[in-house]
Parts: sequence; structure tokens; C-alpha cells
Amino acid sequence: MSQLHPAVKLASELIKISSENPTRLEKEIIDFIADWLKKDNVPFELQEVSPGRNNLIARVKGEGKRPPITLIAHCDTVPIGEGWSIDPLGGIIQDGKLYGRGAADMKSGVAAALYAVKEANKAESIPGDFVVVVSVDEEGPGMKGILALLDSKMLDASSMVITPEPTSLDIVRAHRGVMWYEITTYGKSSHGGHAERGVDANHALAEIICELKTAVQALPFDDPLLKQSLISIGKMSGGEKTNVVPSKANAEIDFRVVPPMDAEDANTLVQKAVQRAVSRVPGAKAEVKNLGLQRPPVETPADADVIQILTKSYKAVMKKEPKHAGYVAYTDAAVVSLFLNNKNAICFGPGNLEQGHTADEWAFIDEIEKCAEIFKHLACND
Repeated sequence: MSQLHPAVKLASELIKISSENPTRLEKEIIDFIADWLKKDNVPFELQEVSPGRNNLIARVKGEGKRPPITLIAHCDTVPIGEGWSIDPLGGIIQDGKLYGRGAADMKSGVAAALYAVKEANKAESIPGDFVVVVSVDEEGPGMKGILALLDSKMLDASSMVITPEPTSLDIVRAHRGVMWYEITTYGKSSHGGHAERGVDANHALAEIICELKTAVQALPFDDPLLKQSLISIGKMSGGEKTNVVPSKANAEIDFRVVPPMDAEDANTLVQKAVQRAVSRVPGAKAEVKNLGLQRPPVETPADADVIQILTKSYKAVMKKEPKHAGYVAYTDAAVVSLFLNNKNAICFGPGNLEQGHTADEWAFIDEIEKCAEIFKHLACND
């Protein structure tokens, strides 16, 4: 363990601290990071998001030769869940990989960013301010941490923002939109032996789900970076007993949207599909509600300043050109793009998104080390 890169050591320690959203939250891990920064006198402040939940903002002042660069790294994870063959809070390192909840999404990215800000603080001077925000609640539907940061006016449309999400060290400059819906169907209960006297709310919901799947699969859009729109049924419930016609059913829907669709287009598609489907079940009614933020797709231009600067540091460390990619998830960078009309917000970090949220989650040690050194170069060099 003593020969490991400092960022890998830190990532392992962060994994050992549960920060599951919504079951454990982030206070313990934010306190740990604050103490870790204090040991080397790295300046930081806490920003209250809600009682007991704080963003941590570390800033090293630069000479003003370039605009500030802000890394926004969320410290919350999804719940651990079941199916693990190793300790999800063990921070275990073996066979070139770091294992545990958050190894990919995204405590390795947090560690790489914190390593860079500590190294920047040791330097005699850096070209511009280098800021690391350790944010909370990125995994929640309301994304409260990034919204609190935006409310503080610390960022604007010209800010250069990188979120060290798991991108396998590709530069992610486009995000699929993420639209969540709650759909509730209402029918009329009756005895199963007289089903003709009732109105089956589960049947109405099933018709709606099939109609939504058909409508989204028929969309003609195939974005170069984001591919096609997708829809999934995250949760379903309905009915009380096998021999009772159900009077109410409920589903929560995840709709991943690609250009040229926007949030209004997505809402229209869902509403129309629901209306068509419920009309096939006489007597049934349906209600549609948006859940959380309405998050349309966003994209940063390939020649954006932040991409040019990051590419320079990437090539200095990796000795090759970076790849550009799109993201199926919605991140703090996407929220910055959306709310500030910012064209300089991207994702770049260690780990693969396919490992995020899974049992036995892991990230390559080599990627964590390289990302940390890229961020250090980014902070300390013109």
C-alpha cells in the first residue's frame, strides 16, 4: 500500500466511508476530506446545501493568466445493494483494480481532483485559480449540491468546468437528457369473478408502457455521440390481491433523450402516448407527473476552451490525442451547461460508467494515477 500513488490511497480511504444517497448521505466523508486538506493547509470552505449536508470548496489562487478551472466531484454514491462478492466498503486493491462502492462513480475521480489541488497548493505559483468542489446529492433526483453551487454565483456562462466522472479517460462533451416521470392509472375495483364490472388499472398501465416503448423506439434520431433515445420502467406497482380488479397502479419512468428533442418534446411524447394507450381501456384514467429536474440533452463544442486546455495536459501525460465521447448519464457538468448556457463544461475521469452502480464495482489503478497526474498538470501549467 505504501508504494501506491497518493490518489489511489485516498480513493481507497474514501470508499471505506459510506456516503450512500439517500441512506447515509455525505457528512462523514466531507469531514474526512476537510481533515485531509487541513493537514497540508489547503484552503477550503463549506457551503451549506441543507442541514447536515455541505459542499466543500477548495481553491488555490493563481496568477490570473487564465480563467479559473473548476473540478466538480460528487462524493455521494448510490446504495450498496446486494450481490457483492467482496466488501463494498473495503477499498480493496488487487489485480490492478480498486474495488468498492464508488470506485468508478466516482470516488476515484474525487481523489484525483483532491490530489491535484493539494499539489497545486504546494507549487510556487500556478497560472490561474484551480478549484475543486466536492459536491453532494448528485445521485439524488433534485441534484441539490450543484444547484446550491449555482445559486452562489460562483460559476457563470464562461466558467471552465470539469467533472471527473468515470469516462475511461475520454473527454465527454455531450449528455443525453434525463427525464423522469411518475405515471398513475386509475380504474374501478371489483371482484375478480365479475371483472367486467371493474376497470383494470394494471391493464391501463401495461398499455401505457407498451405504447411508450413503441413511441420511443420509433424516433428517427441517431446522434453521433449519444446514439438513440431510450426509455425504461424503473418501478411498477399495482393491485391489492389476485382476485380483485385493481383500481390504481403506478410506474416511474426513465426517458433518456437525444437531440434534436428537448424537454418540451419529451413531455409531449409521453403525454400523447399515455392518452392513446389509456383510451384503449374504457373507464380508465391516467395522470403524468415530472419527477425531479427536467434535464434535456446538452453538448459542448469540440473546440471549447476547456477541451483545448485539458487536451494539452492529456497529451503531456498520455503522449497521445484524447477521444471524445457522449454520456448516457446526467452529471453536474450537464447541469452547469443547462442552467448557465455554459459551453465549457465537460466530464473526464477514471473508471468506466458500466461499472458504476453495480455489484463488485471497480476502477483501474492505472487510470486513477494517470487522471491525477493530468489534473496536476492542468492545475500547474499554462
